Amino acid sequence: MCGITGYIGAREAVSTALNNLKRLEYRGYDSAGIAYLSSQGLEVVRAEGRIVNLEKLLSQVPAQASAAIAHTRWATHGRPCETNAHPHTDCKKRLAVVHNGIIENYVELRQQLLAQGHVFASETDTETLAHLIEANLPSTTASQKEIARAIRAALSRVRGSYAIAVICTDTPQALYVARQDSPLIIGLGHEEKLIASDITALLQHTRHMVPLEDGDFAVITPQRVIITDRQGSVQERAVLHVDWDDQAAEKGGYAHFMLKEIHEGPRTVQDTLRGRLAKEERIAFPGLSLTPQDLQRFERIAIVGCGTAYHAGAVGKRWLEQWLRRPVEISVASEFRYSDPIVGPDTLVILISQSGETADTLAAMREAKARGATTLAIVNVIGSTLAREADAVILTQAGPEIGVASTKAYLAQLVVLALLGLFLAQLESPGGLPPHLQTLVSALPEMPQLLERCLQQEEAIKALARKLVSSKSFFYLGRGLDYATALEAALKLKEISYLHAEAYPAGEMKHGPLALIEPGVAVIGISTQSLTREKMESNLKEVKARQGTVVVVEPEGVVSDGADERIVLPSAPDYLMPILAIAPLQLLAYYIARERGCDIDQPRNLAKSVTVE
Repeated sequence: MCGITGYIGAREAVSTALNNLKRLEYRGYDSAGIAYLSSQGLEVVRAEGRIVNLEKLLSQVPAQASAAIAHTRWATHGRPCETNAHPHTDCKKRLAVVHNGIIENYVELRQQLLAQGHVFASETDTETLAHLIEANLPSTTASQKEIARAIRAALSRVRGSYAIAVICTDTPQALYVARQDSPLIIGLGHEEKLIASDITALLQHTRHMVPLEDGDFAVITPQRVIITDRQGSVQERAVLHVDWDDQAAEKGGYAHFMLKEIHEGPRTVQDTLRGRLAKEERIAFPGLSLTPQDLQRFERIAIVGCGTAYHAGAVGKRWLEQWLRRPVEISVASEFRYSDPIVGPDTLVILISQSGETADTLAAMREAKARGATTLAIVNVIGSTLAREADAVILTQAGPEIGVASTKAYLAQLVVLALLGLFLAQLESPGGLPPHLQTLVSALPEMPQLLERCLQQEEAIKALARKLVSSKSFFYLGRGLDYATALEAALKLKEISYLHAEAYPAGEMKHGPLALIEPGVAVIGISTQSLTREKMESNLKEVKARQGTVVVVEPEGVVSDGADERIVLPSAPDYLMPILAIAPLQLLAYYIARERGCDIDQPRNLAKSVTVE
């Protein structure tokens, strides 16, 4: 979604904030802007499109400042254009505001401010904040305390979600920030402070950070940070030390972040397994705040996620149901709280999110907690809202994921769900796991090496992409666990190539979608499960009979009759095949998109961290 950065200190603030903003480009945006305090007063420079357009404008004006705030916008209120780009100012250009989130009652507030004589320049909800703050400022030069009071007063009238940063000409040595349901992090340096909506933007400067919590407001100077609540009472917040490698946010020689992150899959799986495979081939979750007694009392499990996280949950549902023989439901997060969900004290609700800031997933978590359920977050970002608010959290250890289309984070989510399912089964089997599950525990350490073997097919998959790129439509078919994989594989192709792609349970094709099969339609049949392999072959022959192009994804040693092309996977236990099957399908989507010349890391209309509902 939108990105915020800011800087105050001895360095040149404009270039520092701008460089940090570039590290948020992966979030998806349609315009960019920066505000800074110069000797001439408040300066605001904005541009439609990429940050490079903003840089060109800044190169034409002197930009020397010790404080700056910057923003990339993903349009929600008002079309993408320079006028609607952030930062936004008050009538007198005394202050500037950047904002992530949505002000739900902005129409009502805007009408009140217009009646008071305020003049609006944009269509955005955010500009309302600038005028609200202006309305609460004294007419003469204001102190830090007076500005802080004015911002808190403005926010008290707001309904919705926000992460905001404000600079004011009255106090050139201060930044003002606040958050509610949208992430904002303060980076701590010597005689300098930074802000960002994502840890990645701060790593090149500091590893010491303070994630703000909902309701927090902070006054930031180069020397100190004072955090209060909405009423002005001082709050203590822990300093977080982040161990991510700064180079993990760079492409490392790959053409795209997505390709780099696909190749980081084996290491991601290894990192996610580390410390969780205990002696005597047992699963452990050090630091998990739920006790064995807590975990054994749940009669039902609900899994909630969006997009890729939902698809990981679809795999997890089948694992947990079959290993625990306990009912497991899966819900799309945006539907969960509106469906009057049947959850309560007997329910464990597992919420999956890469960023930990997905608005729909946060809303689902809060709904589940309000109904008495216990919430467990599976999340990649330490210090994120989901990680802090859930009753318990398991970190996926995927590291920064820059490409908008999730790849390695999906693998990490799968591995955590497999570990969790086996851990719960282990709790219920004090005498030892049954042999078919113990086999999985033994096989997990081999998964990184097997994934490496999957990725060694890259040249063959590149050639396959050239054959398939002219296809007018794609269907991904599977049964059971393979259908869950098909959902994610189809999403990857849609996201980055803009081609039509749909996933179906293979047995459902004959109930309608088979009418769409004709020459020029490609069908990817995922057939990794022994139990359904014969049925899958019959389903694919139905496609072949109608002259569709058939590609089969299957383990070595199995040769489906009649396939036009094959993607061969290393042998592994059937239950773990979803971890292996997705990697070559991610590569296939990547190379088809590359053949089409698409913007792979920043596909149109999409954003990495979706912080609005």
